[in-house]
Amino acid sequence: MAGDTKVYAFGDIAVRLTANELGVYTAIHVANTSKEPASFSITVRVTGPSGYEVQMRRDFPHVLPGDTGREAGLLIDQDERPVPDDPAATLVSFEQTRG
Repeated sequence: MAGDTKVYAFGDIAVRLTANELGVYTAIHVANTSKEPASFSITVRVTGPSGYEVQMRRDFPHVLPGDTGREAGLLIDQDERPVPDDPAATLVSFEQTRG
């Protein structure tokens, strides 16, 4: 199982999901469109059929104006539910602070 990449956009946040045999590779990109450095904290939930549900929280400290913070990881369901062929992303929380 090697799925196509799905992209979800939540304003200046892009979440890319790619399913594979082990889990869902999840990449979060957040653009700093302000004129000052900013820090971001983002939590994304990835779900699928059969109860697959995993959350990913990432912090992006001191992203300069015009730059993009990027983090990625492989999400594996702790209950060993089957990896979805067509995972979905939901933005659970977003926080932006100066600096």
